[in-house]
Amino acid sequence: MKTLVLGLGNDLFGDDGVGLLVVRTLKEEFAFSRNSAAGNEGVDFEECCLTGLSLLDVIIGYDALVIIDTIKKPDPLTGRIHVLDGEDLRAIPGPSPHYVSVPQMIEIGRASGVHVPATIKVVAVEAKNVYDLGEGLSPEMRKSIPAVIKKVKEVLIFLKGNN
Repeated sequence: MKTLVLGLGNDLFGDDGVGLLVVRTLKEEFAFSRNSAAGNEGVDFEECCLTGLSLLDVIIGYDALVIIDTIKKPDPLTGRIHVLDGEDLRAIPGPSPHYVSVPQMIEIGRASGVHVPATIKVVAVEAKNVYDLGEGLSPEMRKSIPAVIKKVKEVLIFLKGNN
């Protein structure tokens, strides 16, 4: 099974960069463990600032997709982690006709006949503010990084066990 771990976000918007940092860290760690034959074949890591239909080019050819991104919730607790299945994501229309949600993107890919992931997991990390310009994660978000990394690894183990 070919799996993509995709960190989404924009590191120019503070805590919105958490997905990028987690994937960067995991990529380095898994590259080291691949050299020691730890059985991590078939897992690729990608940092991405794209949204909508543009993501389709990134995910084509994978059987499973693990997305790491921030989530905005009422009264958020920065760093709190949620694991969502692809079916949990709502195909809500975006703020413009040019925006396409992840479920809509997958549906368009399938309708177009391209190989898109059948399994989608989202490791969503709550953040208070992802709209103010400013580089670097908040101290609260920085503290959550080890827990987010651990959760992504648990998701990968789950996917590997259900293959």
